[in-house]
Amino acid sequence: MEAGAVFGRVAAPPRRLLVTELRALATWPPPPPDPRSLPRGDGGPVLVLPAFLTADAFTAPLRRFLDACGHRSHGWRLGVNWGPTPALLAGLASRLRRLSDEAGGAPVALVGISLGGLLARHLAHAAGPLLVRHVATLGSPLRLPTASPLAPIVRPLLPRYARDVDLARLAAPPPVPATVIWTRDDGIIAPCSCVTDDDAGDRFEVGGAHMVIARNPAALAILARRLAA
Repeated sequence: MEAGAVFGRVAAPPRRLLVTELRALATWPPPPPDPRSLPRGDGGPVLVLPAFLTADAFTAPLRRFLDACGHRSHGWRLGVNWGPTPALLAGLASRLRRLSDEAGGAPVALVGISLGGLLARHLAHAAGPLLVRHVATLGSPLRLPTASPLAPIVRPLLPRYARDVDLARLAAPPPVPATVIWTRDDGIIAPCSCVTDDDAGDRFEVGGAHMVIARNPAALAILARRLAA
């Protein structure tokens, strides 16, 4: 992955939104929706991929919510998400195959937060419908280049990333049902990169900050309905 392909001439989120992001992360604790008010899942496996610089502990509240909605959610067990290194992509593919095997060969739903959603889209394209039944992204940069205040942290890591991540394919419709959840209030990822020209029927806008989108009640309700559909 080349730096110019990831960070290009895209308007960055206003700096004032970064302050809003940090405030929301520290002070915004809304309760999740009542699972009893939402459609029940069928107990199928859901693999949750964390955001950049986070790990399974970050996705634990989301996974508890999905379990309460009748799904069987799983962390990725790959440590901190540093981005699409060859080792991480290989581990992710292995984790997907194992979860499918444990479910008797059933395909797995993928839920990715921010950069985790980019990895989920890559995995859905690579594995196809035999292993993946749905891919949902929350505030994920699907259409690159983007702009982000995290760029100075990401740029030194780019030489370590896998060369076979097809950035154009990430923006293309995946071969399975998809859900794209985004916010135009995003202060971390340029909002225009979180949607594509082909996802209009599967795109859902919510309000609020990027860094708390995985505990945003509106986003959680959308996710639960889509996974149970």
